Amino acid sequence: MDTWRYFELTHSTHELMNPSSPARLDALGEVLGLGARSRVLDVGCGHAETLLRWNARHGVTGVGIDASPYHAARARRRVQERGAAAAIEIVHARGEDFATDERFDVACCLGASWIWKGHEGTLRALRGFAAPGGAVVAGEPYWKEEPAPEYLTAEGLRRDEVLELDLCRRVALGLGLELIWMAGSTDAEWDEYEMRQAAAVDAFAREHPDDPDLDELRARRRRHDEAYLRWGRRCLGWAIWAFRVAG
Repeated sequence: MDTWRYFELTHSTHELMNPSSPARLDALGEVLGLGARSRVLDVGCGHAETLLRWNARHGVTGVGIDASPYHAARARRRVQERGAAAAIEIVHARGEDFATDERFDVACCLGASWIWKGHEGTLRALRGFAAPGGAVVAGEPYWKEEPAPEYLTAEGLRRDEVLELDLCRRVALGLGLELIWMAGSTDAEWDEYEMRQAAAVDAFAREHPDDPDLDELRARRRRHDEAYLRWGRRCLGWAIWAFRVAG
């Protein structure tokens, strides 16, 4: 099954494609002091909810990048439907291949640190897109407790791919980034994020019982649900970080 199709089907009802909430985005927008002159880059933008919400509340303009043809197409439709086409550009491209001479007031990547092989690589890349005195925003998993080896195997993770909470901050300090704000996701936010995916698979199965990808879709989801409920809910956290780039 095509990986991008899998993620689009499992996230078909998600606006935010991570275990967070609109209220957290709103709080972050206030902390960052966003306004109509703010330019935002969102790498791995998904369905473009971050850009759309900040445009509606603060008047920001910006660019969203996503490697998934499904996510990019849906993001473009949502931008058109919200009347934000003059303010928000959606680019279908791999984040690691994106290049621009523009430097943004905010450069973010919420939940797609695999693009640059982890937290440090993500912060380093985003720092390169941010203007002096601008902000870098990253959504990143962290270990709440030592993960069971069975969980790592089930999810195809290495222990060192995910950091402890304070190490996320210390990595940023080592790159010359100063902490502005951090908010960790609650269990309820995680449950909402994960169970929306389970419900989306159920709805798709009822509406498309003959789809050739259905058996694999269900099998992958069952494996992930088991791993989440047995181990992941207890040991894996997720947080949004905001850091200031030296002026």
